[in-house]
Amino acid sequence: MMSKNTFFQLILIAGLAGLLQAQSAYDAIHKIDNENGFGTRALAMGGAYTGLADDYSALYWNPAGLGYIRNSQFSVELSHLNFQNEANYSGAFSIDNQTYTRLRSLGFVLPVPTARGSCVIAFGYNKISDFDENLHFSGYSSVSNGIGFSFTDENKESEFYLFDKDVLRTEQISSAGGLHHWSLAGAIALSPQFMAGATVALITGKEDYSFHFSQRDINDLFNVYPGDIDQYEINQYLISNIRGLGIKLGGNLQLSRWLRLGGTIKLPTYLTVNETYSSDDLITFDDGSDDGVEDSGQWKYTLKTPYYFDGGIAFTGHFLTLSASARYRDWSQTQFSIPKNQLADADYRDLIIENGIIRNDYRATIEYHLGGEIKLPFFRTNLRGGYAYFPNPLLESDKTQDKQIYTGGLSFTVDHNINLDVTYLHSDWSRVSEDQFTPAGALENISISKILIGLSYSF
Repeated sequence: MMSKNTFFQLILIAGLAGLLQAQSAYDAIHKIDNENGFGTRALAMGGAYTGLADDYSALYWNPAGLGYIRNSQFSVELSHLNFQNEANYSGAFSIDNQTYTRLRSLGFVLPVPTARGSCVIAFGYNKISDFDENLHFSGYSSVSNGIGFSFTDENKESEFYLFDKDVLRTEQISSAGGLHHWSLAGAIALSPQFMAGATVALITGKEDYSFHFSQRDINDLFNVYPGDIDQYEINQYLISNIRGLGIKLGGNLQLSRWLRLGGTIKLPTYLTVNETYSSDDLITFDDGSDDGVEDSGQWKYTLKTPYYFDGGIAFTGHFLTLSASARYRDWSQTQFSIPKNQLADADYRDLIIENGIIRNDYRATIEYHLGGEIKLPFFRTNLRGGYAYFPNPLLESDKTQDKQIYTGGLSFTVDHNINLDVTYLHSDWSRVSEDQFTPAGALENISISKILIGLSYSF
């Protein structure tokens, strides 16, 4: 009699080895590719804030803009995100909808008294990117994913049984968390027309990731013992804790009474990622018996992010403000940092291969931001709108995978010292998700809507 217990222990080698290996090029880019910043006014104007920044959020967009602030400020901001994902897998459509509410920022601006010019410092907490997203799909597939199970009998003779196609597949992925900046920034006037500033940010982050996959023999095609498999499923859980130190330098030039020009440089950052994972496999046979295995462990690596450069221009009139900015970043310069004393470790050598994939598969991009604001003094209200375009960093991606964000917002002057801001963002894009279990891939149509509420107090 052949032992299914021995049989399943070999599944672990075939099924989990690919999942629990060192991180991939995609994982490296994923840690930094959804940076949207913060600030209700800035985001309502499409993020076109490099030349315009003149409130607390300047410590992210352009720290030099802090130099234009004359009064002390306190600000707080909340965000509410709705993430909807419609997936098409093998002609079957599934919709998954999740919401996430977060504290977006909390900070202070303090002008320092000077005999002439300007000196301003700011500090606080800010959430600058989101890992919040989800995917769920289910469908019948005749495309082989190569899953098969070796099985050894009492005589130590092995046979191989495929369980790879003509099955009902289900996959569910969810991720939650983001990157946070604990920032200290300062700006000074180097001349009557030019402000310079810098921000130092302690970067922390956390991502809670879960993955579930199953495939089931709904037509009872796999019915020969010991390959009489009814269902195979795997669950994986991953918690990533991220730490680093970021530095941004900025300048802002007052070209005229109405026109300002700004620019920033974000220096490369080393992010240390500590991951804790656990996983379990379960196989169920036609007779109702089942067997499972579990695994867990930890993994640590360092990721080096590339430079990025921002430039922007802003026109500010009595009742109308217009702004535009752009950000250049070469994603192909993202890389895993390999300690020299770890080159003998096979997992770290795999990261060298992934660095080559990043170099070959990713590209430099320029993202664009446009924004405008109209003042309605009689109603003590400002109306805002904007647009942002984020090209996909993958070299072979098409335009449907680029992100376009449409924004709008209102600002209400509650009294002379208090402002209440409401901002709305919406975006749609598509992508193809593919892994070793679903090689045919699922086409995702993603829609996000985000509401931000901010309150600022000047004193």
